[in-house]
Amino acid sequence: MRFPLILAAAAVAAALAALPAHAADDIPGIAPGDYDVVMSKSFMNAHPDMLYRLRGLGALQRSEARQAESYFRHAARYADKLSQAFLAQMLWEGRGIPQDRALAYAWMDLAAERGSPMLIAERERYWAALDEAQRTRAVAEGKALYAKYADKVTQPRLETAMRRSRTQEVLGSHTGSVVSQIDLCVGDWRMKNYQLVCDKRVTADHFYQPRFWKPADYWKWQEQQIGAPKGEIQLGTPETVKQEGT
Repeated sequence: MRFPLILAAAAVAAALAALPAHAADDIPGIAPGDYDVVMSKSFMNAHPDMLYRLRGLGALQRSEARQAESYFRHAARYADKLSQAFLAQMLWEGRGIPQDRALAYAWMDLAAERGSPMLIAERERYWAALDEAQRTRAVAEGKALYAKYADKVTQPRLETAMRRSRTQEVLGSHTGSVVSQIDLCVGDWRMKNYQLVCDKRVTADHFYQPRFWKPADYWKWQEQQIGAPKGEIQLGTPETVKQEGT
């Protein structure tokens, strides 16, 4: 079964792959009205973990494995456990990059850092398939990865990005309004009667739900997505949708 790749499904830049909107019904913890929020450009720009995971999936779809690897590594810098697991699987299978099962185990061990049962199961499957020499190197590789990509290093980086984005949104209103009174655009801007209008808006209270912005709640929400599917991990191939303006 696939990971819930829909978490990253937002067409926010050219050449990005995305899942269709109706798939939002399958996302644990996301109501239909929240789908527009997590797909919005402003949301994704404030959540580089999800943004670069999506770009990695788009690169995989185009058979650009090296580019996908680069994007997943960037997402991994923002504590994205799914991207860390995707890197592990690419290395394990040799999917467009040289196969390295010791390093693959190290990445999967890192992905399972928070104790997600599915990732732990995949990590143990990897370990059982390694020989003694590979296990020795996997432990050494893991130390280097943890020093750079462990939660204690990467979670503060994402939390800073989210906090900075929210602060800029408030300061950029130029209205003196409190956050809860600001309507935010989560759709497309279109010309109507010679004026730019937004086709989808939500209140700031809706946009800034704690599970999407408050660090402790956000990490719990992310774990919901990882823990939802059961069975073997597959990267899968995301569907393509038309990009904005095409």
